[in-house]
Amino acid sequence: MKLVFLSLISSLIFTTLLDAREILTDAKAKIFNGNINYAKKQALENVVYQAVKKSVENLIDLKKINKNYGVIKNQIYRFSEKFIVDYKVIHEEKNFDQKYYKIVITAKVNNEKIKEILKELRIINEKKQKKSLLFIYYSEAPNALDPENKAVTVAVESAKETFTNHNFWTFTKNTIKQVYSSIEDEKLVGRPLDSLISLALIFNADILVLMEMTAVQSDVPDGTFYKINTQINFSAFDTMTGQQIAETHVDSYERSTNKLSGIEMEELLIKVAKYSAIENARQSINHIISFYKKLDFFGRDYSLIFIGFSPSQENLIIEYLETNLAYRNLSELKNTLGYLELELFSLKRKSVLRRKIVSELLEDEIEVATKSLAGNRLIFVNPDPMEKENNSDNSTQLFLKEKFINLSLNKIKVN
Repeated sequence: MKLVFLSLISSLIFTTLLDAREILTDAKAKIFNGNINYAKKQALENVVYQAVKKSVENLIDLKKINKNYGVIKNQIYRFSEKFIVDYKVIHEEKNFDQKYYKIVITAKVNNEKIKEILKELRIINEKKQKKSLLFIYYSEAPNALDPENKAVTVAVESAKETFTNHNFWTFTKNTIKQVYSSIEDEKLVGRPLDSLISLALIFNADILVLMEMTAVQSDVPDGTFYKINTQINFSAFDTMTGQQIAETHVDSYERSTNKLSGIEMEELLIKVAKYSAIENARQSINHIISFYKKLDFFGRDYSLIFIGFSPSQENLIIEYLETNLAYRNLSELKNTLGYLELELFSLKRKSVLRRKIVSELLEDEIEVATKSLAGNRLIFVNPDPMEKENNSDNSTQLFLKEKFINLSLNKIKVN
């Protein structure tokens, strides 16, 4: 592990030393079957992870970390050693009685590199008014061009450039490679829209745009011309709601009086594909801008608070919200005994959202009472706080539950 870090230092020290922050941290690893070397190696990996974790916590608040934990874990924590510029072991301890190996280190962590990834994942936003747009070439049509086709790659890059020039935030090539790798790993068949939207949400994309392209080359003259035809379709979706924003379609062609060689035909195809993609992007942008103007751009940020419910009821509530397509942009803020708080972005009005949740939870045999508070906070209270998993009848528990509910509501009002 040390050798890995030393080789990393040699390539990063001149560019990242000023951006590195020294962090003191410690971690343990279990000793199995007396294998000290393995425990030491595992402890070092754990302490490196803790150093990077502390750096992330210094850069963004806990609320954002909890909201984006899955993607932070997969994109940063999973590769913790890549963010270490240097480290120094301060203390090592072998405890054979409790069977653990402990390491304390000071580590210089490349904060700037972490910031770049957090910005790319749109967890840290430089410009909040920018929408992130994930552009994917995905088609199962039998006559669709291969993604590696030169005309397709030029069309994709031209479209992405057009979106970027119109103030949309697009993803880097490395991130796009991860997206395509995920599609390949999942073995998506047909046009599984829900799966693609879910994938876009994993990468924190506000908008998903799917492109497909077909082309027909004519080797015989069309009248007096040799002709090449392209058809490009763009489908744009709002990832938060799954709602389709636009479907654009551009047909275009180029003609030649002379029969073209294979290279000349490819150059002609690239030319026509490029301008078709740009026109498709232009039309899509107009639809997207119009769509978000009507929806107040970002929608509303709601706080949903459930008080006095048993753990099993809370699990049913969370499952209901997570599996409902209308509540895809959901994060858990706090979950303690009898108190569950969730953050939800929704395009629905407060009154509509409240009625929808109440009625649909009732279908799952969960009865809720509501409390009105100013702002975008919705309080849902268990009208029968005695309801427990064991259905016990204890007056002391009833008194304590009612007191807890009153204290919780008073705290919410004060805040």
